[in-house]
Amino acid sequence: MNPWIIKLKIMNAEQLKSLLRNNGIRPNFTYGQNFLIDDIVLQDIVDDAKVSSKDIILEIGPGVGNLTKHLCQKARFVLSIEKDPKFFPILKAIKKEHPDNFRFEIADALEFNFQDFFAKEGFKSYSVVANIPYYITGKILQMFMTAKFKPESITVLTQKEVAQNICALPGGLSVLAISVQLFGQPELLRVVPAKSFYPAPKVDSAVLRITLDKKLQYELQDEKKFFKILKACFAGKRKQIHNTLTNNLGLDKTYAFEILSELKIKPTSRPQELRIEDWIRLVEKISG
Repeated sequence: MNPWIIKLKIMNAEQLKSLLRNNGIRPNFTYGQNFLIDDIVLQDIVDDAKVSSKDIILEIGPGVGNLTKHLCQKARFVLSIEKDPKFFPILKAIKKEHPDNFRFEIADALEFNFQDFFAKEGFKSYSVVANIPYYITGKILQMFMTAKFKPESITVLTQKEVAQNICALPGGLSVLAISVQLFGQPELLRVVPAKSFYPAPKVDSAVLRITLDKKLQYELQDEKKFFKILKACFAGKRKQIHNTLTNNLGLDKTYAFEILSELKIKPTSRPQELRIEDWIRLVEKISG
């Protein structure tokens, strides 16, 4: 009997270990495979994402499909993108149970053209719900923030520290926090202990929900220039802003002080202390 052919219910740690062992699969740490096995948390994530029968859901990294099963029970349609082909059999089994509202692709989520997929299906909106591999959290979020066809919301499990970072206020801002807050409102909804996963990660996780703005609060004249300057300044985030402008961007020292004075930004401020509005005005003032 094929050990993948089981009743598709949420597995506890021992059942999951047995299933993986019988199929010669070991969690791939390179892909950040930590499987959520707490059924209460899984349901909480679906509730936090406010999934309804009208929703189109994009899931990244379904793995053994524990979250996928919950999503298929609630959503109008679920598209799951899994990079590791070892999980093809279990995703195929889920497809058999949900033939009308589930589709999966074995592909790299950072390369898969989900925008074309949704356009061909005639879907005009979608939301992201996922237990994403932690090592690509920043890349995944920036991909959605800058996509032409943005999701309405993103609800993901990520490292607790990363979620706190993204939700930070001026004084603790980072490139990732600014990248997210330019386009939406992040909220840390709940902390998920490491014991809720198999294998257990070394750190606690958190459910992060980002509601994207239908009308952007901030307008960038040149997005490429904005992030180029932002990243250059944060490369010396412990330095004062006048130093990062001169040392990292090569601005003339007198010119840098003139710009900061005109914008009423203290030259001794550090990059993480500036507000998003300050960064937008600063970038617009810098020529080139």
